[in-house]
Amino acid sequence: MASQPKEPLEDPKRQSFWMPGNYARTVLRTDQSFQACNDITVCFLERAKVEKQYAQQLSQWSSRWKAIMDSRPVYGSLMRAWQCFFASTERLAALHSSISQSLVAEEGERVKTWQKETFPKKLFCGFKESYDNKTSFSRAQKPWSKKLTKLEKVRLAYHKACQKEQAALEKEKQANDNPALSEEKKLKMAEAKERAAEERERKARERYEKALEEVTSYTPRYMEEMEAIFEQSQEEERKRISFLKQVFLSIHRHLDITNNESVKAVYSELHQTLMSIDEQDDLKWWRSNQGPGMPTDWPKIQEWVPPVKKLKRKRRNQKGKVSLSMGLFLDVCISICSVMIGGVKVRALYDYVGEEADELSFRAGETFLKVEEEDDQGWCRGVLSGGKEGFYPANYVEVAE
Repeated sequence: MASQPKEPLEDPKRQSFWMPGNYARTVLRTDQSFQACNDITVCFLERAKVEKQYAQQLSQWSSRWKAIMDSRPVYGSLMRAWQCFFASTERLAALHSSISQSLVAEEGERVKTWQKETFPKKLFCGFKESYDNKTSFSRAQKPWSKKLTKLEKVRLAYHKACQKEQAALEKEKQANDNPALSEEKKLKMAEAKERAAEERERKARERYEKALEEVTSYTPRYMEEMEAIFEQSQEEERKRISFLKQVFLSIHRHLDITNNESVKAVYSELHQTLMSIDEQDDLKWWRSNQGPGMPTDWPKIQEWVPPVKKLKRKRRNQKGKVSLSMGLFLDVCISICSVMIGGVKVRALYDYVGEEADELSFRAGETFLKVEEEDDQGWCRGVLSGGKEGFYPANYVEVAE
């Protein structure tokens, strides 16, 4: 099956900005710039989601392996190095989370706000800038376009006259080459050729040259007006490009973590921790904590320590079922009597730590006064050298010489 012939390419000159209606591409650029802002916003909001997901994945990885690590037989500097990976990962996760927030809160809102201020709309006419550019371009091009249309008409008329002259010339030549034709017919062919030549030269060409003169003389003014409108459009586009350049640089600042001091610190600390792995220290730690260097309670003679008879608080507090005020009165009397009589000097046989607020604490060999005899539960009242008074187990002391 034969392929269809390709259509001839359009004349590049017809695509020129100066040709009628081709300013529409510049007018449309405003709408395209607005759409580009939308695309930029959506694009980097998606990047923000990627950063957020990455931060979450880093955090999940760190938490999962941190739990696994605790059950693994790793210790010492090697354990600290392994832990440092997770700590650094958490810091990176926080960094990427902040990048995500910055892209949304700072750059996304920044572009939206600028976009709203830069692209005001005209009721029922789209963007005001597009409407103004279209109106200005159309007004500036209209006179020149009319002259160009007139020029095109006279050009076609001139070319048609040229074709007519060419046809008359060919007929004259054929008549002269035909000996059978009469001289009268040959003369008519020559007259027809002369008329066609005169029509082409005096009428069609003169109109064509005049129309071209009008277009040529008006072109500088046309170009000046179109240039002024175009440069105004260029200035607006320059501002947009400049703003988006700053946005891109700001986004780059957020995304480029190679110069981030906190990231450098993360990896610097991680590297230092890895370099501090010391097999000798780890082996020494294992020897001290899990091996022969562990402290051991080697077998030896252990002296018997009599058990402490626990004091029953209720019986002591309710001894003789004496009222609280009477009990306080008796305690004062006992204390006065003990001071007056001086008490009995005793020496501690064993260490004892009081478990209640009214019990004494002392170390073996310490001497103090016994100021009340042993009760039926095996407790005595005594006074330490510092003046503190309280109870102690009777079988933990002996009378001092």
